[in-house]
Amino acid sequence: MTYTLTPEQISSITAPEMAFSTSRLLPAWEDIPEVFKVGNIYTELASAIFYGRKLPDCVVELNDGVAPEQLNNCIRAHLQSFAVKHEHKIAGVGYMLACACTLKANPVQSEVSPASPC
Repeated sequence: MTYTLTPEQISSITAPEMAFSTSRLLPAWEDIPEVFKVGNIYTELASAIFYGRKLPDCVVELNDGVAPEQLNNCIRAHLQSFAVKHEHKIAGVGYMLACACTLKANPVQSEVSPASPC
């Protein structure tokens, strides 16, 4: 099954999901491209948010219709979940980020785009 994440889905995160977590929009392990399972800048961002570390040095360009606060809520609600293994969560949230935005690395690096269209 092809995974998609729409702005409407991103904005559907509820206050209880923010408080208690969710895995509702997390892609199935089989739907996550391999590049997210081995790690990339999107999974680095997910991991940095999860651990409260310094964020990767990049610019975030949101896709049309994606609101920053709603994406933040969506990502954080999924990162809090204990429903799946940690590796699945980081790879899945990284893939969710790639479906919602483009990360542009600083000039030293090249633009990073998702491995598969969402």
